[in-house]
Amino acid sequence: MKADTVLSHFVLADALRGLRFDPVHAGTALSLMLLWSRLPAARLKGLPSFKDVSAEFVLAEPTKVAKTLCAENAEDVARLLAELRPGELESLRRALLDVLNTGQPVSEIAESVLQYCTPETWASKELSDRVLAILDAGKGARIQCAFSFVMRPAWNLSKQAHVDLSVEQKSLVPILSMLASACERTLQVSVKPISSLAAEPKGREAYDHALIFPPIGMRQKLETIGDYASTEALGARWGAHIGRWRSVVVVGNGLLFRTSSRDAAFKQELVYDDGLEAVVSLPRGAWPRSAMAVSALVFSDKDRLQNSKQSVRFIDASDPETLDNRTLSKLVAGDGRHPLSVDCTFAELSKSAFNLLVDRYVLDAESRRNRELLRNRETVRLSDIADVRRPQALPRGRKGALFEVREALLADIKNGRLDLPEKLSELPQSGAAKIESSILRSGDILLSIKGTIGKSTLVTAKVIAESKPVPVVPGQSFVIIRLRKGSAIGDPQVLLGYLRSPIAQSLLQGMAGGTTIANVAMGELKHLEVPIPSPEAQAQIVAEYDKLAKIQSEIDKLKEKMKNTEEHITNLAVGDN
Repeated sequence: MKADTVLSHFVLADALRGLRFDPVHAGTALSLMLLWSRLPAARLKGLPSFKDVSAEFVLAEPTKVAKTLCAENAEDVARLLAELRPGELESLRRALLDVLNTGQPVSEIAESVLQYCTPETWASKELSDRVLAILDAGKGARIQCAFSFVMRPAWNLSKQAHVDLSVEQKSLVPILSMLASACERTLQVSVKPISSLAAEPKGREAYDHALIFPPIGMRQKLETIGDYASTEALGARWGAHIGRWRSVVVVGNGLLFRTSSRDAAFKQELVYDDGLEAVVSLPRGAWPRSAMAVSALVFSDKDRLQNSKQSVRFIDASDPETLDNRTLSKLVAGDGRHPLSVDCTFAELSKSAFNLLVDRYVLDAESRRNRELLRNRETVRLSDIADVRRPQALPRGRKGALFEVREALLADIKNGRLDLPEKLSELPQSGAAKIESSILRSGDILLSIKGTIGKSTLVTAKVIAESKPVPVVPGQSFVIIRLRKGSAIGDPQVLLGYLRSPIAQSLLQGMAGGTTIANVAMGELKHLEVPIPSPEAQAQIVAEYDKLAKIQSEIDKLKEKMKNTEEHITNLAVGDN
């Protein structure tokens, strides 16, 4: 944020501190008064200058004021003004006067008003600068921007480009329109709910570029959008076809890494049919009180991709300190090479079930070394040697007969071992068949792929015996890995040793995606490369695990002895013999 903007924002915030205003009412009044302060007497049509006006005057004739200053949105503005009390409007008037008296540029004051009245959707400066570098729109370009989260970059674009901004909330239209007039910006604002996109025609006729930030994590129950029920998918399909030159759609990383057949088919269409040119990971903390991980999908006119190398460029732009915006613009345009940029062919994307997560392809130095090590080893896919399954969600209900299960959680793994799970749940007998495949057996491996990535343990006969007759099932953050009989790895401890290795942990972390909670897609996990040790090495690994078990047993005995000794000391100290 520029120094001027910081100053004006804090002056405004200080002036409004302690005043409990609805952001829409406050934003409307502040925008109207800022516009009022900028208009010459000839444009006021008999209204007094802003410095000479009183709150009572405004509230006495809100319709006249609104029609004079913002005719297109007069009805909505007049209604909101009339809902303010004189003292409230006067507080807002004084707050704005305080900011104007600092001599700050009106554009910076307008930006601080927007930040004040749209705190949840005002993007960080880092994100705004990143997406503008990716869009790389020239002066005078016509640009379509859509949805509330795009307001900050759209506002910045309107300094030198013609911007049509569509937002979901009708109440934001007057605020943005009045601020644009006050700053003499070419910003046209309209209302466009996400549900309306299903009926939008495809075409690159009206705009040179598009910048779309569809709502993240929502679903639309509309027959007209067919299989594309998520708002991000809908926004991507629509946004890809707006700009004649380049369109950028910002989506949550969860959309990019999911590899179900439906998700893979959708992303295949983005690649083959919609002109996907690049995927760029963006900085976290893009919006206040949010740690959403987001990326930009970059689309170009499909005609320009014909007869090209048929590849998608992946760029890690999550850290502004390691990749400046000028270099980012060049990389998006296909110029040059960089350690944080990788080109992947359509065939390579197909092999990964169209996982479009940048981390899947742009590797750090350690991950590159690990991949190189595996290339020199005999490896198989995890699914070639083991069954990999997600546990069924536990059925709920209190009707009819009930039975108990123990649920293994991450907290039950201590010192790498699975202790007897403490959580007991009662389930309806009717759900017994549903969880049959999730009941753990001795020799199963539990691997965490949600939240905490890569934590693993072995289910032992001891735990199963201690829990009898109550079955043990895994929590939803785990997958069950069960070696097949006759596989190239003969003992689950050998596979466990690999899963805990730095190489496997690095690969698992590289697979992790998600918008808010990290998780690994099953399709990716099943393709995890597993090296096959020689029979002699496997036997040695098992022997070493036996040694570890004995050492851990001795440690447990010593801990128990320490505990008893400390208790004895305490008893002696308080005289309890």
